[in-house]
Amino acid sequence: MALTKNQFARYRIIHECLKNDLHIPSSSANPEDRGIWPIADLSETITEKLDLEKPVSNRQLAEDISRMKDNPDLAYYAPIENKKGIGYYYSSRDYKLKDRPLSSAEITAIKEVIDLLGQFKGFKYFENVEGLIYNLEENVTRSEFHNIQFDVLPDYRGIEFIEPIKKTIRNQKVLKMTYKAFYEGAEIPRHIHPYLLKEYNNRWFVYAYTNEYKGEGVYGLDRIIKLEQTDKRYKKPDKKKITDYFKDIIGVTNYEDHEVEEIVLRVKKARANYLRTKPIHRSQKLIKESLEYDWFSFRLKPNRELTALILGFGEDMVVGKPQVLAQEIKGILHKAADNYNQ
Repeated sequence: MALTKNQFARYRIIHECLKNDLHIPSSSANPEDRGIWPIADLSETITEKLDLEKPVSNRQLAEDISRMKDNPDLAYYAPIENKKGIGYYYSSRDYKLKDRPLSSAEITAIKEVIDLLGQFKGFKYFENVEGLIYNLEENVTRSEFHNIQFDVLPDYRGIEFIEPIKKTIRNQKVLKMTYKAFYEGAEIPRHIHPYLLKEYNNRWFVYAYTNEYKGEGVYGLDRIIKLEQTDKRYKKPDKKKITDYFKDIIGVTNYEDHEVEEIVLRVKKARANYLRTKPIHRSQKLIKESLEYDWFSFRLKPNRELTALILGFGEDMVVGKPQVLAQEIKGILHKAADNYNQ
């Protein structure tokens, strides 16, 4: 049976709904129809609980119900009945949804996940990770070695703030943050409304609205000294604004006074394969080829992360446009060369 996104989560929610015999169906005002669930009611509940952008289709729900009733791979054999014109219900209120046995392919996949998660022991991105890994290991025999490795930095400062910020985002609370930027001498308190946690280049950042600046921006978790929850009123995020903040930049630095520009990079053929196989931005386009070089264009705001990326390619990458960026890179390289002549 092919798996679809959120499939088993939908089964669980359908089960919870059909177990609720107090539900008043939207398709009937008859007291005798309590506990019956029209497709529309199931769709609305699933969409809300899974926070889906689009409602689950009637066709998908009909397939889910059919599988819960009859599919031998699932082996749920749920006693779901349909009252014509009203909706679905359990013919037996005592029915319990049994967990189906794992297939050999799923056990293999879980073993691989355990191997991957095992690399994060002692590195608390999120609470309870070690407990989760232990429970998985207790139930599934893990392999003896790791054949995939992540670039994990266990001593990275700021990791301890990920979990409290994540909870604050979920609970919509305002934090008093004591923060010391690299360019500031003093520790400055700010009141932030966290909206998004973002990782870039092995560093974590929080995107938030700041009361003191009356605007939104990004803070590095490694520069946070202390966090305290407050009772101040939370300003809800504008999701489009958050998306717009990151869509035209590399990394996390967005200079409001910079315009989006066409960036053209000439890259030596051998190094160009890195951009071909892993585009550095959604706007990347291959615009020209020769025997020695490939030319790529981008629509970006220049920032320090873009500058660092270009410098990382060394002599293999040259800025064709804009000239201001080309001169900036040229100046940095001249100064770097001078450092070796001293």
